[in-house]
Amino acid sequence: MKRLNTLVSAVLLGLCAASEAQAYSGKVYADTNGNGRHDKGEKVLGNVMVSDGLNVTKTLSDGTYSLPGHARERFLFVSMPSGYKATRYYHPIEKGVEHYDFALQPYEAHVKKDGAHSFVHISDTEISSAVGQEDWVNDLRNYAWNEQAAFIVHTGDICYEKGLKAHKPMMNDGNMDLPVYYCIGNHDLVNGKYGEELFEKIYGPVYYSFNVGKMHYIVTPMWGGDYRPGYTKEDVYRWLKNDLAQIPKGTPVVFFNHDYWTTGDRHIFSAGSDKTIDLDAHNLKAWIYGHWHINYITRHGKALAICTSTPARGGIDHATSAFRTLHVDKQGNLKSELRYTYIDRHLEIASVQNGQAPVRADGELNVSVNAYATVATADKVLFSCWVGQKEILSDKAMTQTTDFNWRGKAKLPEKYRGRTVTLKATAYFHNGEVAVQEKYFTFASDSLPAGTSTDWTNLAGNARHVGISKDTVALPFALAWSTNIGSNIYMSSPIVYKNKVYAASVDENESGKAAIVAMNAADGTVVWKYATRASVKNTIAGTQGLIFAQDVYGYLYALDAESGKLAWEKKLDVAYIPSLNDGIVASGERVFAGSGKGLCALDARTGTLLWQNTGWAQREGTTATLSLSADEKVLIGGVQWGAMYANDADNGQLLWGKSENGIRNRASSPAMFEGLMYFLSLKSLFVLSPSTGEILFEKELPYSVDVTSTPLVTDEEIIFGTAENGLVALDRHNWTEKWKFRTGKALIYTAPYVNGEAAQIECSPVLSGDMVLVGASDGALYGINRHDGSLMWSHKVGAPIMTTMAVSGNMFFAADFAGNIYGFKGK
Repeated sequence: MKRLNTLVSAVLLGLCAASEAQAYSGKVYADTNGNGRHDKGEKVLGNVMVSDGLNVTKTLSDGTYSLPGHARERFLFVSMPSGYKATRYYHPIEKGVEHYDFALQPYEAHVKKDGAHSFVHISDTEISSAVGQEDWVNDLRNYAWNEQAAFIVHTGDICYEKGLKAHKPMMNDGNMDLPVYYCIGNHDLVNGKYGEELFEKIYGPVYYSFNVGKMHYIVTPMWGGDYRPGYTKEDVYRWLKNDLAQIPKGTPVVFFNHDYWTTGDRHIFSAGSDKTIDLDAHNLKAWIYGHWHINYITRHGKALAICTSTPARGGIDHATSAFRTLHVDKQGNLKSELRYTYIDRHLEIASVQNGQAPVRADGELNVSVNAYATVATADKVLFSCWVGQKEILSDKAMTQTTDFNWRGKAKLPEKYRGRTVTLKATAYFHNGEVAVQEKYFTFASDSLPAGTSTDWTNLAGNARHVGISKDTVALPFALAWSTNIGSNIYMSSPIVYKNKVYAASVDENESGKAAIVAMNAADGTVVWKYATRASVKNTIAGTQGLIFAQDVYGYLYALDAESGKLAWEKKLDVAYIPSLNDGIVASGERVFAGSGKGLCALDARTGTLLWQNTGWAQREGTTATLSLSADEKVLIGGVQWGAMYANDADNGQLLWGKSENGIRNRASSPAMFEGLMYFLSLKSLFVLSPSTGEILFEKELPYSVDVTSTPLVTDEEIIFGTAENGLVALDRHNWTEKWKFRTGKALIYTAPYVNGEAAQIECSPVLSGDMVLVGASDGALYGINRHDGSLMWSHKVGAPIMTTMAVSGNMFFAADFAGNIYGFKGK
């Protein structure tokens, strides 16, 4: 996806099907046997909207219609009525042909009597062939059938000539068993007489409408792209005005487009000063789009703007591979449910591992299970316990805390203390499938003391992101506690500050669940919880007795670390789209936040603005976290697909920018070690001077490192995560590969354009003694020997881990995507 800096002006290129407009007529009927002919007994359909791309009319009671045609006509098409689908809802206008009938097939649209229904949104699949797409397409088909979706809509970037030709055969009304609607994206405007020529040959009109339940859905085209379109804004305006005039007043309306047209609170369609339509006055409920490869919902006035990433692979901005279900109620209000692809009947007992489980002194067992399936929701999860052949706890119901996690607790009978207990968990999915897992543990209350000492206040522990712990945790490890904070955790790594653990969550469905949470480090008890306006997707930080976090809307929060009360907040001067995914950094009396012209330094205690960047602007979102040089004189930031930038940390002056050699694609946050900065980008490890930006060394690698992982730099090694090859260590003296540890297949893909058997690590490794602690997207935590890469310890949690672990005292803390925080203790 290439962002469009300006809207491309459309030109008139071979638009007329005939030199003069002519009148057209035909009828619309229910083709119940699907043979494409109007047979005896098949009813005609009245009150169906039909258009020639400008004029819009409705069929009479006998199913007939007539349209005058116009000079720029290409198609006749129907606005599909609710409960019907068609092999083709349109006819290309042929020279000399004036009569066009429309054969519509009734289908089970799963619309309730009050009009409520659901549909599936996908976007930016960007394929070049149908080969390799089978898994996510089958997932989508099965989910839509299991959950009774009314239709699927694809909001564009299919992509280029090969993709346009391959996509329709693999995903259409016939093989998906429900209507599939397509929008045109910027990469779907390809070489031809005009940009949309190939799209029209395969998919039909680039603007049209259809109806489901009480809703009116409208598809509109991208204004420009790789090649100039033949349509103009005025073309769409004139048709849209006529289309809206035909629907009853107050009908809820939803728009689909590849991009979003506004960031304000009003939705005004404009083709010029005297050609405007107030969409809000037409009961606009939502604008649904793609293009940015992110999962993001904003509210503009009374309408939602909903963006969904790609279901096929990790998003460009490291968004989760996903599609989105929109549930529509009887008033036309939408409720989102993001669904992750490629996960088949997955279940993992996260609270039991290595023969140990967290059991309180009174025998209370806390059970945490992560369960998920792409094709169906989990309806219930039960657990039971056995000692030998005797069932001591039977079918205890668990409570769902997030889309992945379920929790329950029960008291184990004291007489079984010291015995081996088998814990069995069973997940029941909505499609009738079942997943079962058993794990074993010894019924005992661990006597190891748990405590923290040094603070771990930024990504990898400090503002320089040098992930070498001052404390050493020693084997054996025991899970002291796990706490779910009520929503997913993306790349917001836990921090430790004044004997508490802090974490922040995301809310990809705009349901009010995003929050910053403080927990007691010793036992995981929630001390306070502060609801944020929107998702906190990246690094939080602590200094001056305050906890700092920024949400995707651009609000920076400063919370009292002890009480959770808001000390101050600031709306950063950042773009509304894309979302603010960057991580912040704090040290001493300063906190640095924002991006582009909204990047700024503030007094940590008061929120007073110290400086604001003027040297570079935002572009696509980035998952990198701001970094400070060792002397705290240089601040490193940047934008995806733009450049890495260095600002003077004292006054904000731009020092340098660097985009060459693939640095413009950087997602990795630099580690500042011995006066140099180390980071990853595309397929290289870089070493730069923080003060000048000079590339001192580039190590090209035979695999992708397009991940957010910050390299762990020691005297002997450089250790980092990769997009597909797990964890890698280079010898720091000769830059050769020292060892490689391959993790399992990712549960959810986030690295750009990655899927398949990828052993993906997005988080940063940290060092405690001689053990490298790291999490992976396969849903496991690992302890790896720094010298030879051998496995020393692991704990499967069953949900992807995109966060970096925190070490303090004899404890370390981890967070998974399911919203769980884990507190482990060592000797």
